[in-house]
Amino acid sequence: MSSDNRLDLTVIIPFADDEEVLGGVLRRLAGFLRTAGSLFEILAVDEDSGDNSHAVLAILRPELPELRVLHAPTRGRGAETGAARAQGGVMAVVSSNLTEAALPALAAAIARVTEGASDLEFSIGQFIVAHRGRSLDAFHGVRLAGEPSQRRLAKQLAARGFRVKVDGVTAQAMVASPPARRSWREMFAAPRRA
Repeated sequence: MSSDNRLDLTVIIPFADDEEVLGGVLRRLAGFLRTAGSLFEILAVDEDSGDNSHAVLAILRPELPELRVLHAPTRGRGAETGAARAQGGVMAVVSSNLTEAALPALAAAIARVTEGASDLEFSIGQFIVAHRGRSLDAFHGVRLAGEPSQRRLAKQLAARGFRVKVDGVTAQAMVASPPARRSWREMFAAPRRA
């Protein structure tokens, strides 16, 4: 926990039509972070939601003073919008369907990024944790619209020299040694029988 009034962490949750899960994930995250003793803020970023997500957020505001609501210009731009407004030393972009089981992995990733062991850590489909000062420009213009775009971003950042981990594996290794390519004939050849 910080000794001054600066925030340790900004949690960014992009949402669009997530009224069924948004309240639960926000309560889980806030409870978990309070127990850890972190000074944090939560930025819920609307990516053109058309359901009752804003009503859910309005109900939660009295119990979650750390919550702020922002609006992204289009779908897929919630991470960029939140990163631009983040105040914490570390940022975590969290999926609106973050599971309870992923919270320990999230805490471990936050600790590693805080300690400087890596610049960004991805748990594909669950969260991205980044050191704000070192990686803020990485979020400029990024569209996170699903797992393939998260994997692509991780590889691009590793190629640019960022220290990146994806689901516990160093992304630099994935960039340095891509999977062996097989020819068309090898892929479709009938297996030989002994």
